[in-house]
Amino acid sequence: MYTAIIIEDEYPARLRLEHMLGQHTDNIKLLGRADTGKAAIEMTNLYHPDVLFLDIHLPDMNGFQVLQALDYHPMVIFTTAYAEYAVQAFEVFSVDYLVKPFDDGRFNKAIDKISQFRHLVPVPDYTKLATLFFEAQRKPKQTSLAVKCGHKILLIDYEDITLLKADDKYVTVSTAANKTYLCEKSLGTLEENLPENFIRVHRSYIINKTWIAEIHRYLKGRLMLVIDDKERTTIITSDGYTQAVKVRLGL
Repeated sequence: MYTAIIIEDEYPARLRLEHMLGQHTDNIKLLGRADTGKAAIEMTNLYHPDVLFLDIHLPDMNGFQVLQALDYHPMVIFTTAYAEYAVQAFEVFSVDYLVKPFDDGRFNKAIDKISQFRHLVPVPDYTKLATLFFEAQRKPKQTSLAVKCGHKILLIDYEDITLLKADDKYVTVSTAANKTYLCEKSLGTLEENLPENFIRVHRSYIINKTWIAEIHRYLKGRLMLVIDDKERTTIITSDGYTQAVKVRLGL
């Protein structure tokens, strides 16, 4: 049985966390809740819980300052509304990193990781972690893709892109308005730099999952994905990518 404290200043988010933890009473006991950094430090040092569900942005200080003020090193599951600030250090110094709003499935995966992480905890360097986090905050976020249009170069917002298809030496970029453009980067290069909502579903296709309208079972366990564009474009996942696609889509 693990013990936990929720550190969250927003009442609805705190209530939701409590509800989610209520589904794991056989494994985790909630010891208390705190809505400020000062209260969190006092409560955590008093009860020494195994796990903290810690919001990074608190009214009086940030979550890293809370951790630095503790007299021991609990396991931490960070919660925040800022997905783009996630940095690799979180994978080392915390059990997990939950981006609000997260659902039950994502929360349950974090809970499952607790038992694995307990035996692998390094000595946390919270100062380094805070530095990396806030440096990532200051980095400009890329929001568009450069494509060719005749003799011009246009910037297409990522949110408007429905899919990308490898065509010989180029990649065809399609938008929801049924416009297509050419990009000179390879599909592999694009895959490494696109936002998290883009998924490689086939050797020749990357799709924006926010534009998926329907998902159908297909032959040999594959999936048929229907895109919410004017043509209702359908893409069949390939054998080598289907399982990863199912995981990304929570299937």
